[in-house]
Amino acid sequence: MDIKELLIMQKSFDRYLAAKQIGQSDNEKLDEWNRSVLDKKLLALSVEVGELANATRCFKYWSTKEDEGKERILDEFADVLHFLLSVANSLQFTSEDIEHAYIRKHSENYRRQAEGY
Repeated sequence: MDIKELLIMQKSFDRYLAAKQIGQSDNEKLDEWNRSVLDKKLLALSVEVGELANATRCFKYWSTKEDEGKERILDEFADVLHFLLSVANSLQFTSEDIEHAYIRKHSENYRRQAEGY
């Protein structure tokens, strides 16, 4: 499965949620509603990243407890991915947009490290 397929799956789910919220079935109206709640999606993404951090316990340097285990951490990671994909759809990013931006940033990160960033 690639990013394009994941974006399609997420768009379908986002439309399903929108239809439940606004009682419409027109895809154009559903997509418009999904774009209108971008701020809420970004907040939800932040919350999910926090839940991922809690599951890994990576920031709890004072604690001796282990992380919550791979399955729980992976579940939280999947939640983060769901919201990232939903945000991408709201911003009307294509899989090609995402791939090109990632490759460009990846190269830039290597360059920065080589320059002592």
